[in-house]
Amino acid sequence: MTRMRTLLVSTNPRVTTEVTTALVGEPDVDLLTVATPQRALRQMEDEGDFDLVIADADTAPTGGFALARDMKARVQMGTAMPPIILLIARDADKFLAKWSRADAYIRKPVDPFNLAEVVRAVRDGMPVPELPHVGGLTGPTPGDLEEVEGVTAQGGGSMLGGGR
Repeated sequence: MTRMRTLLVSTNPRVTTEVTTALVGEPDVDLLTVATPQRALRQMEDEGDFDLVIADADTAPTGGFALARDMKARVQMGTAMPPIILLIARDADKFLAKWSRADAYIRKPVDPFNLAEVVRAVRDGMPVPELPHVGGLTGPTPGDLEEVEGVTAQGGGSMLGGGR
C-alpha cells in the first residue's frame, strides 16, 4: 500500500499530540503539521499530493470550518483537493461541520482508536463507521437557500422549527 500523506492543521499542542498518537501506529501514514488554514492551503498549492487533511475546527484565525468550505469550493471549481476530517469541540459544531462540507468529524478530545478507524474509512472510500462522537457528512449539505431542519434562509420556518 502506498503511503498516505496527511496534513494536520492545528495550533493546539494537545490536539497535535492526540492526532500524532492516534496515527503513530499507522505504518502507511506520513503526517505534516501546519498551524493555520492559510498555511495549509499554501502547503497544498506548493506540495500538492496530500491524501487527507485533518483540521482542528478551533484553529485561528479562520478555523477548520472555513478551511473545509474553501477546499470544497475549490473542488467545485475543478481543483483536486483531498478529503477533510474536522476535529470539533461541541456537539453543536456538527451543524457547522456539515455546512463546511467536511467529509467527517470527530469530537475532541480525540479518541485515538476512533480517529484511526475514520482515517482508514476515508482513505478507502468507505462509509465513516458509527462510533461515539464520530460522524460522516455525506449526503445533502445545507446551502444558503436550502431548508435546514425546518428553517430556511428565506424565513419559511421559525427558529424553533414550527410553523406560524
